[in-house]
Amino acid sequence: MIMTLFAAFLFAITAEYLSFRSDINFLQVKQDVVFDTVWRPTFYLHVISGMLIILIGPFQFLKKFRNKNLELHRKLGKIYAYGILMLGAPTGLIMAFYAEGGIPSTISFIIMSLLWFITTLMAVITVVKKDIISHQKWMYRSYALSFAAVTLRLLVPLMSWYTELSYDFIVVSTAWLSWIINLFVVELLIFYVFKPKKKELNYKP
Repeated sequence: MIMTLFAAFLFAITAEYLSFRSDINFLQVKQDVVFDTVWRPTFYLHVISGMLIILIGPFQFLKKFRNKNLELHRKLGKIYAYGILMLGAPTGLIMAFYAEGGIPSTISFIIMSLLWFITTLMAVITVVKKDIISHQKWMYRSYALSFAAVTLRLLVPLMSWYTELSYDFIVVSTAWLSWIINLFVVELLIFYVFKPKKKELNYKP
């Protein structure tokens, strides 16, 4: 429920970019590349695919929704996965080379884009093999990286409250923390959700 609310929040603030104005929000600090023939279409492909991916994700983890709408779950899963593999991660990789914060931020976003692609690909591979438990674990990791867009937008204003922190420090640190925090949290969640139950530990065939 909380993830869905945050996803809707990101969707709402990101939808403003669909006006295709060049002087709003994040684009105000990208005036040097806002009309670049590579960066601009890449940005909009990344934004549009990201909005869809962020919104679809939470519904894939709702057990009741999944069980009652298995065919819809599969269709949404394909949109989610191939949205990342074909659009989200590749465009994120390209945009990494234009990142605010220089080389440190670029390295962070390159790593995140590659991890985003790999975790999603593993989710696809494992479900094709009908290894549902592994598929679910990889989907948790994939969505943790998808959700980094939300975490980033929460961290920036939070860190900006501390006026002694420089703009460059905030930009670079949030570039790394946005996905590292998410992966750390999701690994704890995976451990908790998928750990063997006491009955299973005591079971002797």
